[in-house]
Amino acid sequence: MQESKLRVAVLGAGAWANFAHIPGWQRDPRCEVVAICDPVAERAQEFAARFNIPAASTDWQQIVGDPSIDVIDVCTPSATHFRLAWAGLEANKHVLCEKPVAFDYRETQRAAALGRFRLKTKLGFTFRCSPGVQYAKSLIDEGFTGRPFIFNGYEQNSQWLDPMNPLRQVDVDADQSVIQTSSLEGYGAPVIDISHWWVGADLQRVVGTMRNFIPERMVRDAGKMMRMNIDDGDIYPANSPTVR
Repeated sequence: MQESKLRVAVLGAGAWANFAHIPGWQRDPRCEVVAICDPVAERAQEFAARFNIPAASTDWQQIVGDPSIDVIDVCTPSATHFRLAWAGLEANKHVLCEKPVAFDYRETQRAAALGRFRLKTKLGFTFRCSPGVQYAKSLIDEGFTGRPFIFNGYEQNSQWLDPMNPLRQVDVDADQSVIQTSSLEGYGAPVIDISHWWVGADLQRVVGTMRNFIPERMVRDAGKMMRMNIDDGDIYPANSPTVR
């Protein structure tokens, strides 16, 4: 008898769903993407047609509440992650969520506790799947590198050096006298994840600094140049064997 496939609903018809999430699900014969949801109906419908997904919707609550769906994949803008992931867990769905789950780590821990014993949860740390990262981990596991004590990670995304490259997912109404988290959330999180994975140590205490290098940027939502006090660079040391 053929085992039934996991029925997946993807929330968010954006770049991550287009280039990573939906193709990834569809490459796995154990899964079937059965619904795509986005607040822009035309976008959801276009994705449904492109990826041959049976249902397109603008109503995430209806999708999450559908008893036939097994997995909710959250790849929407960051500010919506916690609400959608929490709703999926409450609806007894397994949840894959892009980073961050929440802007308050205590909310992330609360969501993890809700699903811990009955559901599978996962963050979208795709850097772990990079061939180079996988190979380095195999060398560590084989003992080739010896026992790791210190992790020194570096990630560069040069596209953001150009102030005319429109910023996405920024709060245009935020207080620009206070630095806003951007780089640490988007690219620091996978580096921190790899540090945990390779070195095998939890962070006990962290001191870090963030720096804004390019103050004036084009902002997609505003369609104009704006003062954006975001972290273009981050660095932190830790008192465990994990150091970035």
